[in-house]
Amino acid sequence: MWQTKRLGKPIVLLALTWALTAEAGCTAKPAHTAEPPGSEPIPSGSMTGAPGGAGDTVAIVGETRITRRQLLDALLNSYGEQTVRMMMLRVAVQKEAQSAGISITEDAVDQELRKASEGYESLEAFYDARKQQLGMTREDVREDILYKLQLEALAIRGIEVTDADVDQYMSDHPEEFAPKEELKLSHIVVGRQKDAERLVDLLQQGEDFAELAAANSQDADTASDGGNLGWVEADDPFVAPELLAAAAKLEIGEAAGPIRTDAGYEVVLVAGRRGAGEQDAQAEREEAKREYALSAAPPLSEVEQSLLDKYGAKVLDGALQF
Repeated sequence: MWQTKRLGKPIVLLALTWALTAEAGCTAKPAHTAEPPGSEPIPSGSMTGAPGGAGDTVAIVGETRITRRQLLDALLNSYGEQTVRMMMLRVAVQKEAQSAGISITEDAVDQELRKASEGYESLEAFYDARKQQLGMTREDVREDILYKLQLEALAIRGIEVTDADVDQYMSDHPEEFAPKEELKLSHIVVGRQKDAERLVDLLQQGEDFAELAAANSQDADTASDGGNLGWVEADDPFVAPELLAAAAKLEIGEAAGPIRTDAGYEVVLVAGRRGAGEQDAQAEREEAKREYALSAAPPLSEVEQSLLDKYGAKVLDGALQF
């Protein structure tokens, strides 16, 4: 699981990356024309909250203004080296992944997200923690995971792992590979409690759950499929914890509701249940194989440096040398 710490530097690096992007895309007057703080009163209409020219005012203290150029210069002076290195690494890893034919699927990113969010109440809680502690948006988190998976895939290519290696690794790390109960769920999401209560009444009268979901559910992703959520683990962070708690108490074929969640009011159906020994053992072995290979691979920092060297990464600004 990722460790979340209250660090200022990652937030600054993200802010600087954003500022560099905004600066590169603007057509403002040259940076050297930006006025120093306090040189004159703030011109009317000079303030902006959106990315713009280097002379745009981003903050004021009395009659003194702080321009975007001054902010960028301060960030570059303090964190420019780390930021430019991070940007070059992203480019180098992407180039090498493309060259090696390594493609990371959205499912792989989602799976890594599940692992990363273990220990949090929900996936939303995990996203909130990354936002509050590291200043990362959802897209930042996903891109960070994509980079991590690409880098790891590059690090372990060529490493041979035998079945005996996998068996030993799984034996040495039982807590990581202990199978969990899974539930096959369907749900209906509506905006009002009384609508959910009406749906429960209709189900008790023998109405078909899938048909009711298709006609009533506000979850556009599942409504057309009868509300089907597929097989989910009993502690799946992608599913509302309130829904999972209610489903855990049901037998196969039973439905319950209304259940209050962030999405609205839900009705849940347990269509199947499977426990230890019934899950995809091959998927677990593949994960164990990957983790074993990573343990035998060079440190990721060495892989990163080797890629910068391979692609001739060079900082042209002398003030940003590292």
